[in-house]
Amino acid sequence: MIIYVQNRAFPLKTFVTSAKPRDKVARVRAQLLHILYELGKDDHLFRLRFKGQILRDAFTLEDYAISDNAVLTMVPVGKSQEMLMEIRSVSSSDLSLDIHGQPADVKNALEAEVKTFDRREAMVVNFKALLNVHLLFVFLSMLTVHWYSVFWLFLCWVLGIWFVPTYSRIGGFVGNTSHLKIQFCIGVLVLSVTCLAVTLYFCISGWIFVATGGCSNWVEEGRCSHNKIFTAAFFTVHALALILTIVMGVFMLRNFRIDVGDLIERFLVQERNIEQVMAMARNGKIKEKRAAAYDLAAMAASSEDNKFRIVAEGGLDVLTTMMLSRDELTQEHSVEALAELLTIPTIQDTFVESGGVRTLSAVLHSHVPRVMQEAAFALYTIVADSEENKYSVVDDHGLDDLVHAAHEGTILCQRAVASIFLELIFNAEIRAQIASRNTPAQALVHLCKTNDPETLRFALQSLEVLAIESADLICSQEELLLLLLDLPFRTMDEKLFLLAGKILLYFAENRETCEQLLSYPQARDTLDIFAKTHDAILQKVTVKIIFCCLEYPDLKAKAKFVGLDEVLEYIREHAADKDTWDMAEQSLQLYKSQEDLSGLPTLSTLEKLNKMEAKSGRLVGSQSSLGSNIKKDPI
Repeated sequence: MIIYVQNRAFPLKTFVTSAKPRDKVARVRAQLLHILYELGKDDHLFRLRFKGQILRDAFTLEDYAISDNAVLTMVPVGKSQEMLMEIRSVSSSDLSLDIHGQPADVKNALEAEVKTFDRREAMVVNFKALLNVHLLFVFLSMLTVHWYSVFWLFLCWVLGIWFVPTYSRIGGFVGNTSHLKIQFCIGVLVLSVTCLAVTLYFCISGWIFVATGGCSNWVEEGRCSHNKIFTAAFFTVHALALILTIVMGVFMLRNFRIDVGDLIERFLVQERNIEQVMAMARNGKIKEKRAAAYDLAAMAASSEDNKFRIVAEGGLDVLTTMMLSRDELTQEHSVEALAELLTIPTIQDTFVESGGVRTLSAVLHSHVPRVMQEAAFALYTIVADSEENKYSVVDDHGLDDLVHAAHEGTILCQRAVASIFLELIFNAEIRAQIASRNTPAQALVHLCKTNDPETLRFALQSLEVLAIESADLICSQEELLLLLLDLPFRTMDEKLFLLAGKILLYFAENRETCEQLLSYPQARDTLDIFAKTHDAILQKVTVKIIFCCLEYPDLKAKAKFVGLDEVLEYIREHAADKDTWDMAEQSLQLYKSQEDLSGLPTLSTLEKLNKMEAKSGRLVGSQSSLGSNIKKDPI
């Protein structure tokens, strides 16, 4: 697949590389190092980023869901005129890095690869010259006693000249047969060995005849002739040329098996000693701590064994301290390393007991978007895996921190925060605590403005569950009503329609907010879209919303003015099931009747519905019949 790489240090250039899904990020970095070498910028330090996430060398492109024609960003490792030290995924065991260029081992590997490809270019050129020599042997073979050998020698030459690859170090292999380079070398060896066997037979037999057939004095007499002598000499020289061809074929086969990055990749993904990295994290200078933080994140992601080893070396306390560093990269990778460690439940418990959640939550106020994002991911890991640990997230000012991240975070950060709220709201005690405050609900409303469908789904699910705890809290969010009515014009996801419809039902059950609902121009169009989904539950919700609008004479008049009867008629004509048809039919009867349900102020909406349904002996259904069966979805 083709991958495009942009670099803000080279604004007028877009680098193009090719890779396989199972290739490691280190392989792509190696290809880019070769491109930079040709530009004379091989000392340029960089990392790769995709969709806001730094790519680690030890992971494959598949791990990051990088597909064909993806665009990566080559981020120079530099800040304020200071060249930062190279940060490598699970990188070299050599702790001393040259901040003025690539690490010594990587640079040596790059130079070794360049020399290898220079030799390859020279070998291909020399082999093509050798093929021209073999063409000369084809013509000369017609002058020998074994003139018929011209046929197979010519065939071998034609195959060689047709399939021989063309290569340059800058351009790589080109031509229609370049993908058969390994097969070409094997074919050259097979044909050359076969021809050599025949040639040696002709050579030996020829010299035996010359030595024993009366040609010892090199005088043409009897069966001895110049043609016989020429034949023996010709096949001798030809045998030497074939041996040279076989030797070159072997060297080319070995050389062709080396791809760009084979030598460099080994140094980019070498494992470092955890004890040494921890020592750098504790006692190193700013640059050393920066590299140690990245290495710890990469090691933690590589295996569970590394996670426990890092914790055993006191990594939780060290990373918690490094999270508060003023250096942005150190802070970012420390949080990332913690997020990886916290995927293990036992490590989570240790981290929570040590009070690290408070620090992690405070990091949500970081002015660096990526730091805030990684902190949100780490907090989600805590609340998703343990019911007990949820309380540690909302302690002190945890909810305020989440509210801040909901307003200021990136798209991925907002998605994580929405997921955290959903996990917390499913806990009855925490839900009551959230419902007692207005800011968390406002944060969820703000998340409903996003164009990210996952964030929107999590936020709507949270608001629906929160409405069960406090319908008044939800109805007080005036901005939410407009967002819900506008939802069908932003997305075509019917699952989101159902969530929005269920929340709209709470607004419809409140007289004041119901009047606001009818005052919006798009109310009728929104309900019409809900009805046309042909989803039975969503149609029932739509009917119930309209029914609530018919409770009071003034609201009923507004509903008639808006034209909600057309929505009811459509549902009746296209009902997904019989219950839906019954509900639409009864609502239409109420719509056309002069009966005023406002004379039943002490009854709930459910009781009013049941009172109307009792007249015909049918059960229409109510908000409670819909339930709020929301399944928790992980990020």
